[in-house]
Amino acid sequence: MKKKPIAIPASVIGMSPMELARRIPLADAAAHNGVHPQTFRKNYPHLIKKVGQRRDFVTVYDAIMLPPPAAE
Repeated sequence: MKKKPIAIPASVIGMSPMELARRIPLADAAAHNGVHPQTFRKNYPHLIKKVGQRRDFVTVYDAIMLPPPAAE
């Protein structure tokens, strides 16, 4: 069975590759997706890039392309 292709969000369409590759703090990526930073860290550790001992970043592309949070 084939999966449906992921629809590209409208917010990505106008951005350049440099803007999509820009790194944002983990807290900003978590806020964009409506989750707590620790929840983001637990569920998406493969997206986190460490810069130094204490600084964790996520690319703008990865933060935008995550599925939207579940509606309550």
